[in-house]
Amino acid sequence: MIWSNLEYVTLRLIRRFLFSGQALDRLGGWMPYWRVNQGRLDPSPIVDAYERLALRAGIATDGCRVVELGCGAANGTGHEWTARFGGSWTGVEPFALFDAALDATLQAQARARHPYGLSGNVGRVRDLALLPDAGADLIVSNSVLEHLRRPPEVFRHCFRVLAPGGAMLHRVDYRDHFFKYPFHFLTFSQSVWDNLLDPGDLPRHRLDDHLAALSRAGFEAHVLERETDHRALRAVAPFLAPPFDGRNPDMLATTTAVIACRKPH
Repeated sequence: MIWSNLEYVTLRLIRRFLFSGQALDRLGGWMPYWRVNQGRLDPSPIVDAYERLALRAGIATDGCRVVELGCGAANGTGHEWTARFGGSWTGVEPFALFDAALDATLQAQARARHPYGLSGNVGRVRDLALLPDAGADLIVSNSVLEHLRRPPEVFRHCFRVLAPGGAMLHRVDYRDHFFKYPFHFLTFSQSVWDNLLDPGDLPRHRLDDHLAALSRAGFEAHVLERETDHRALRAVAPFLAPPFDGRNPDMLATTTAVIACRKPH
């Protein structure tokens, strides 16, 4: 644990103080234990996953009005989605600046994959609060919920934006995003994490935190898929910080999950 912590803390300090999000987009492929955002490379696997999960959850896709949280610097998921299913897609991205060149490339790739695909409306906004009441049938996200500072506030807006009976699908990665050490970040006190190690977008919420916040917002939520790593959790269990020590170990050991939600009619 001592040696792994030395490596971990060094990488975290470098990430926090030397690398911006834009730098990671360019250099992340060479950074140890880091993964570049799939949406910048090819969004079709993300839409593949949404399609599979929607089918499993009994959620309609054809012609629906979709909102994606945290769409990133381009609307690639939207171009791929509407080519397959029509309807409309609106990305919500409060942080990443729009990259018109990347977007054009991803749009051209989607058209090449689906030369006879459906047509739909693709757009983006910077704030979920700008979307109209009951204007969406489906809200999706891919590795976004783990970055939300204030999940209850976001979920309240999602509830407002969804039409009655509307659904949500959230793919969440609960690991530390230096993936070699999935749970090391749970061993640091809140003050150390906030002031030294947090890259600015990893508040360490766990699966049960999200489920509780979704329930309070009015959603009927359940876990559609989940993976755990109890072995990795056991390695750090004696060192868990007070915010996590004593909590449900099965929730703490969750590495990835898919949360499906419904807004009641």
